[in-house]
Amino acid sequence: MNTDFLEKHQGVVNALKGLVAVVVIVGILAALGIFKKAAMSINIEDEVFMVSYEDEVVIQFGKEELRSAEIVTSFDMGNAINAVSEDKYTVGIWENDAWGQYMLCVKNALECYLVVTTETDVFVFNYESKDTTESMCSALLAW
Repeated sequence: MNTDFLEKHQGVVNALKGLVAVVVIVGILAALGIFKKAAMSINIEDEVFMVSYEDEVVIQFGKEELRSAEIVTSFDMGNAINAVSEDKYTVGIWENDAWGQYMLCVKNALECYLVVTTETDVFVFNYESKDTTESMCSALLAW
């Protein structure tokens, strides 16, 4: 009797097998990070500028706090205080002679950096490309 049931419902059984295969493939791709969100993101909300890394805000300053923004193509990173460096990104608190302690969030392959100074902090970051980073600097200066 079980074989009669399977024969009558072979289309449903095949569809379920296909669905299971799709679920397994999606699970493998997710495990490999294919659907992973971008590691770094920029957001402006209620006149607050934020840079996030792995969904955690690492740089944040208000419009009224902004004192300067400039592009540099190289700088002395100094020493890591509390930082992580991976293949694509370096993020954390650093200290050098020029700025003292500062927050860094950069894409390693990109040799264009936006240095933002606020009333109390220095932030160094870049985003996506040289052009995007330079445009962001212009936008912050006009903000």
